[in-house]
Amino acid sequence: MMEEQAAIMPPDGWQLRAQAPAMGTVLGRLDEVPEGGSREYVFGQGLNAFRMFVVRHDGRCFGYLNLCPHYSLPLNVRADEFLSRDGARIMCRRHLAVFTIEDGLCIDGACTGSSLETVPVTVDQAGMLVIG
Repeated sequence: MMEEQAAIMPPDGWQLRAQAPAMGTVLGRLDEVPEGGSREYVFGQGLNAFRMFVVRHDGRCFGYLNLCPHYSLPLNVRADEFLSRDGARIMCRRHLAVFTIEDGLCIDGACTGSSLETVPVTVDQAGMLVIG
């Protein structure tokens, strides 16, 4: 009889970045990300710091690497500022590229057709936002 081996899944791209947090890392309380708002989380320091953000939209949370696919710079200029004025889209404040919240697809700007890199986030039973 052959033993079945569990499939080993390769890590997602974000997990290969320097200073990337481990799956299961607690980011904080869900209520620290307002409905219709966003918040950045930074792990480490300097140019190799791991930067991600979470958008809370229509009762769901979406996590992305804070890196514009157009020129590999952070999307925000000001703290926690990732959304368009109306809150309906994610916006790169450096290049004015526009992304959908639900899947990070660039729908306008220099990187149209590219996507933000997803960082999976969930909310646990205690109301904590968790990577994974």
